[in-house]
Amino acid sequence: MKLAELKSEFQNLIDQIDDLEMLSQFYDVITQSLQPKNSVWQGLTPKQQQDVLTAYEESEDESDLISLSVLKSRYRELSC
Repeated sequence: MKLAELKSEFQNLIDQIDDLEMLSQFYDVITQSLQPKNSVWQGLTPKQQQDVLTAYEESEDESDLISLSVLKSRYRELSC
């Protein structure tokens, strides 16, 4: 199928959708797929970017890590 045909068929499918929620979901998927791969990173503030880099550096030292079971236990205690 040629590009023009595919675009036309896609437009026909869009025209058939009357469900706002479904159309919104398709729109979100297409919009996200067109974003550059590093757009999430670019959307962070400089402080948030630095926090991510710091967390990554700290994760290199195993003594800074906690197990999933400990994390779940702490979360359970906070949510009660």
